[in-house]
Amino acid sequence: MQLDSQPESSTSSLDNKSMFHSRVHIEAGDLVIAYMSRDNLSAVIITPGEEIHNKFGRYSHNDLIGQKFGTKILYLPDISYITMRLGVRVGGKVIEAGTGSGSMTHSLSRTVGKSGQVCSFEYHEPRFEKALEEFKSHGLNNVRLQHRNVCKDGFGDATGVEAVFLDLPAPWEAIPHAMKTLRPDIITKICCFSPCLEQVLKTVSTLRSEGFADIFTQEVLIRTHELVTQTDPDHLGSVSSIVNRLKAHEKRKVERRAVQMKMARDKARKQKEAEAGAPNMDQSEPGSKRKLDADGTANDVQTQDVAEENIEDQDNNDATWIDPETQLDKIVITKPTAEMKGHTSYLTFASYYPESIRNALASQDNGKSAMATPRLAELARDGAVRAGSQETEYGSDGLDEVMGTLTEEQMIALAGN
Repeated sequence: MQLDSQPESSTSSLDNKSMFHSRVHIEAGDLVIAYMSRDNLSAVIITPGEEIHNKFGRYSHNDLIGQKFGTKILYLPDISYITMRLGVRVGGKVIEAGTGSGSMTHSLSRTVGKSGQVCSFEYHEPRFEKALEEFKSHGLNNVRLQHRNVCKDGFGDATGVEAVFLDLPAPWEAIPHAMKTLRPDIITKICCFSPCLEQVLKTVSTLRSEGFADIFTQEVLIRTHELVTQTDPDHLGSVSSIVNRLKAHEKRKVERRAVQMKMARDKARKQKEAEAGAPNMDQSEPGSKRKLDADGTANDVQTQDVAEENIEDQDNNDATWIDPETQLDKIVITKPTAEMKGHTSYLTFASYYPESIRNALASQDNGKSAMATPRLAELARDGAVRAGSQETEYGSDGLDEVMGTLTEEQMIALAGN
């Protein structure tokens, strides 16, 4: 069992706690995620005297108090990737539409910190009420949760937003409303979380028509690896020793076959001599040593054994390749697990530039001379700016030229820093 940290803020006799802490050990009143297996997770409030009982065993809450929190295993890798791509920062303001279970809300709340704000919207009333109660108990004071249909009614009075995350069945209906909440002075980001490509196509079409740029879609998959160490490094031996043993085995087979053929020829010769009346050379006194023929070959069945012993001695005396010393016995090897998590949803990202940049692009595409900056007007007069440029995988040529005219200070301001 592995435990994940989610401290609980409760109105009970337990101390009121916030999720923003750096404590290492579990205390009474903490909300932890008990990880039994990949598909068996449960949220438990640590209460002295109670127990966690399931098919894996019985775990006392008293035994868990004082234990260290484990690593984060509850959230999918999509959340961390979305947070990074949206540029969510400490002190920032973010919109989330489609609260659901609240896992993304918790992550956004941690990222923006106490000085930031997360505006979360949920249309389904039972989920809204459950999430509202949970956020209060967890001490998410920087989260503002509203029961609202953002596709029809918009985002209310939310303004000055730096990033928008839409986990909706029809995100293209909420995009026009989301644009009204974005900060006008910096580059803002949006992400739409859709399980089907048909949804992605409609979303991309709406983003383009509304003036978003840098549109791209990605899919995040998880590949889990297990660490494997060499428990018996000598069970196979080195590669060179295995090769030498195979070569020696083949050599013995060839030599053994040659001895057998010679013995067969000697037997046939002796049989012909016996039929011709030649004396039998095989008769010898008991206990005497076997004699060899003139060519040095034994004239009895011990020939094969003697030859094989000579082959063994020769193999042992042959010089073999010695493997250089390595650190193979100290290397940690990984292998993917048998179960691999599959597709969750497609992530469609886009950027919305300030009005000055959009005006410059519009003037460029329309062939107007009025530009957002003097430098752009100069480029237009010189014919350096190409009109009607086509979008590429990374944006558009016109956008690159407009951004290239900005100073370092202007770029920093657009990034919201």
